[in-house]
Amino acid sequence: MKKLLILIIIMMPLLAGAQGFYGGFRLGVTGSQVQGDNLSGFDKAGLTGGFLVGIPVGNYSVIQTELLFVQKGSRKNPTKNDPSKYIMRLNYVEMPFLYRRQLKESYGFESGLSFGVLLQTEDVEFDENGTLNSRESFEKFEVAAHVGIWYNINDNVRVNLRYSHSVLPIRPHQGGATYYFNKGQYNLVLGLTLEYRF
Repeated sequence: MKKLLILIIIMMPLLAGAQGFYGGFRLGVTGSQVQGDNLSGFDKAGLTGGFLVGIPVGNYSVIQTELLFVQKGSRKNPTKNDPSKYIMRLNYVEMPFLYRRQLKESYGFESGLSFGVLLQTEDVEFDENGTLNSRESFEKFEVAAHVGIWYNINDNVRVNLRYSHSVLPIRPHQGGATYYFNKGQYNLVLGLTLEYRF
């Protein structure tokens, strides 16, 4: 897997320099939660960033792939009435494949799928007493669906708002219980990034 990631990083600038391709990078913040952990709200803040390569298909559409670092997880902060706390820190290397469509001169939408690799599967959950180890194991890989909108600031810079949701569970529920279509826990992420295209 490491060799594949290194090859992709090397190839991205080469593809971007080829005729019809463009390259760039994105950097921003995330707010995330985990569906199925009995908490709610996009309370876990994180960072995201990486490289992108796209190829136009027609006058208004682009196929774009990216190589991103994305921080996901879940958080519960202590309050006056409830001193308990909880945090789940999940760091992924993720490769989205997106279809992007321009609707007007200054904005458009995107959708697609991504394949992610969880960088660490242990020592990622904590409460007020420290590390939680007696939990269900996380899946090493993640498949997620994405939908988003973007706005052009100028010819090279865009602001992007993207929502992603795991297609497959990132781990089973505690005890392995399932409920119809709810087979486990899922990442939900809102990302706000600034995108620069060469």
